[in-house]
Amino acid sequence: MCLAVVTLTASYNGKKARKGRTLPAWSEGYLDIHTISTGRGECIFLILPDGTSIVVDAGEFSREGKKHKNVLQRPDAQTRPTKAFGDYIRHFNPYDAIDYFNLSHFHMDHMGNMEPEYTKCAEGDYTLTGVMALYHQVPFREVIDRAYGAYDSLKVKAMSVQVMEEYKKFLDYHVAKGNIKASQFELGAVNQFAMKHNAAAYPNLKIENICSNGYVWRDGKAVDVYEGIRDKIRENAASCGFVVRYGKFDFLTAGDIGDYYDLELRVAEAVGEVEAVKAHHHLSPHSMCQPSMEVLSPQTLVATSFYVRDIQPDKSKFGYIDNLDCDIYCTSVGESLLEQYPKEYAVCKATSGHIVIRVAPKGDSYMVYTLDDTDSKYRVKRVDGPFKCE
Repeated sequence: MCLAVVTLTASYNGKKARKGRTLPAWSEGYLDIHTISTGRGECIFLILPDGTSIVVDAGEFSREGKKHKNVLQRPDAQTRPTKAFGDYIRHFNPYDAIDYFNLSHFHMDHMGNMEPEYTKCAEGDYTLTGVMALYHQVPFREVIDRAYGAYDSLKVKAMSVQVMEEYKKFLDYHVAKGNIKASQFELGAVNQFAMKHNAAAYPNLKIENICSNGYVWRDGKAVDVYEGIRDKIRENAASCGFVVRYGKFDFLTAGDIGDYYDLELRVAEAVGEVEAVKAHHHLSPHSMCQPSMEVLSPQTLVATSFYVRDIQPDKSKFGYIDNLDCDIYCTSVGESLLEQYPKEYAVCKATSGHIVIRVAPKGDSYMVYTLDDTDSKYRVKRVDGPFKCE
């Protein structure tokens, strides 16, 4: 667990993070976890203590939801999500390329969607959406997903089939050209996301691959949550996820898993207590359920959402999450919901903006910054912490 202490500024490269000013750049020894807000897809950007970078997902869509209105697009309606992701990553990334791109699962809000205005890449003949479009903004050296090399055998229901074909063409082309290395997410591995620049300096940083394809790694073996009912698994439950451990600090991200057949609880039991978690499946009714939250016992929860619906994030969960002394940060909540349910959303530390968790060297404490997502200046709107890890 982490306990809040009183200082409200921290220094990076000699610069202090202050409200109203651009967040200072990452510094050697820090662990950064950025949840980028566009209102049109999920994208998590990590900078490890040696400068190694990991991007998890690059969702992108433009059309209005069939059942629910979209939240406001950020930074504006003219800027494509992948352009916004690329601008953000280039601003904060200490190197020119992304070391690892991890696709948690095959859904449009995580990998891209087929929209009529999206064009084809002439070389490779794939549509420039989501993952593929981001690559042309900021190249990545390695792609890791839950099924590479076994897309047919690991196919499950509710996959985004059409964009999957474009994604496979993208990988086939760039792997053949030697531009990208691609591999399947290795359940139980602790070195698949190895640091690239100065790993020896940070022996207390470890990334554990904890779940994938309905399996959970626990006590040194893979546990099949869907044993005997593999026909029941859907794409969300097949998400791959990992936990980052840096000193006393722990962070879990696991795509869109939920309490399907106790999957979420099994993951929580395998991981144990964490300081921070990226909310599973945008904090929907079937995710971040109370038993799992009690096991994880996070101090900080970050939720992404894209539609004006009061169940994503599910406001009915705020009560027990708040009672667990967990701070809630949401990247985008519809303005009409804030007006309709002011009391419920008042417990959230943020209802809009990029959310940055910045862990101090050695992993003994961390800060949380909420950044303005309406332009590319990335100014600090809110400062919380530091939180001392126990």
